[in-house]
Amino acid sequence: MYKIIFSEGALADMQEAKAWYNQQQKGLGKRLVNDIKTVIGNIKFNPFYASVKYQNIRTASCKTFPYAVHYELNESLKLIYIVAIFHFSRKPFWLE
Repeated sequence: MYKIIFSEGALADMQEAKAWYNQQQKGLGKRLVNDIKTVIGNIKFNPFYASVKYQNIRTASCKTFPYAVHYELNESLKLIYIVAIFHFSRKPFWLE
């Protein structure tokens, strides 16, 4: 079983997105977080769930919301590192 670790940036991304969606409609932020949790559950069940997109970073898309979980896999340490949770139209800071 792999352990999941979140970067501070990923947690901030999720909170920022949740707050924005809650401003649009009450409870919508919670639905976003549940969608993200489902994706993370899929990743934990199968760390190879998503393919490598860039610089050893894999991206797994949410089903309902236009967000993707960006993560790095360390097989030797059995570690999944969630780097970011981005809206599809945002470019990751490390690629800028």
